[in-house]
Amino acid sequence: MALNDTGKLEALLYTAGDEGLDETQILDILEIDQQILTELVEDFTSPGLCIQHFGNTYVLTTKKEASSYIELLVQQKAKMKLSQAAMETLSIIAYNQPVSRSDVEMIRGINSDGAVKTLIARGMVEAKNETDSRSQQLYTTELFLNIFGIEKLEELPTTEEDEAEIEDFFSNLVNQKGENDE
Repeated sequence: MALNDTGKLEALLYTAGDEGLDETQILDILEIDQQILTELVEDFTSPGLCIQHFGNTYVLTTKKEASSYIELLVQQKAKMKLSQAAMETLSIIAYNQPVSRSDVEMIRGINSDGAVKTLIARGMVEAKNETDSRSQQLYTTELFLNIFGIEKLEELPTTEEDEAEIEDFFSNLVNQKGENDE
């Protein structure tokens, strides 16, 4: 069964994740014009998803009516431990912010979309659109500071400090279950 243009657009936006796709990319890939894209977005129907348009970027997102359920899921996931990939990604973001996803991948040497999505879903990282950048920039959140029990990023251990202290600091997050165990 061949996909229609709506199915193709949905698949592209799903794959692109929360960074979305630039309008010109969509037009080129689907080989359609602006009017057809506008119609596809306006006619898109899904019980839980919608397509949002921010400037020249299109993003597949959840409908506002699903927010209470998503919040419950995030709360449940926050109680789960972070994977090694998520910990590596979190430390890269914490020490290098603002940083783009592609920068994180270049530092780690592997695709980090899943880890970034996990950190965003758990509220430890947020993605912001910056006017001077083509891609979203990743930042740690207040929750990140709260989990680590610090008030500002300057309190993170530095490479000038003992490496064991840095390792111990991040192992506290690996062992946390969404709450500060103090």
